[in-house]
Amino acid sequence: MLICLCACENKKELKDFSFTYSMESVDNYKMMVTFDSKKNYKLEEYNYFFDNFAKKKEPRIKEGTLTDKEFKQIQSLIVDSKLFEMKDSYGFEKDYNRDLGDIMYQISFNAEGKDKYISIRSTEDQPFSTQFVGLIGYINKFINSHKGKEAK
Repeated sequence: MLICLCACENKKELKDFSFTYSMESVDNYKMMVTFDSKKNYKLEEYNYFFDNFAKKKEPRIKEGTLTDKEFKQIQSLIVDSKLFEMKDSYGFEKDYNRDLGDIMYQISFNAEGKDKYISIRSTEDQPFSTQFVGLIGYINKFINSHKGKEAK
């Protein structure tokens, strides 16, 4: 009985939340996706390098509604990742090789009246949970499959 209660507690649903993930190659390119508890998503793509070259800004922004399956999946992955238990920053305590690029990942999460911000500088050997890696993998697949589609 106790195991069942613990399992149910771990799978609680998020009632009111917003989640934003961004990946940025500093001064070159940025991709951002936002999900919320109303099943909305927003994709934002900024190509700073080409915009600066062309001397104009042309962000590509798409908004839409998650399918029930997508919403359930993203909600489950967020809960399983235990974002509120993560550190606020990763990869800033070590030296890194700027020649390999300066890639930043940022997460903004609001739920249960609390805010969590996580900043990650791309370095090797980051200590992330399997659940968090799964969340990021799903988000990247979502971005790739939706950025070319028309919003619903």
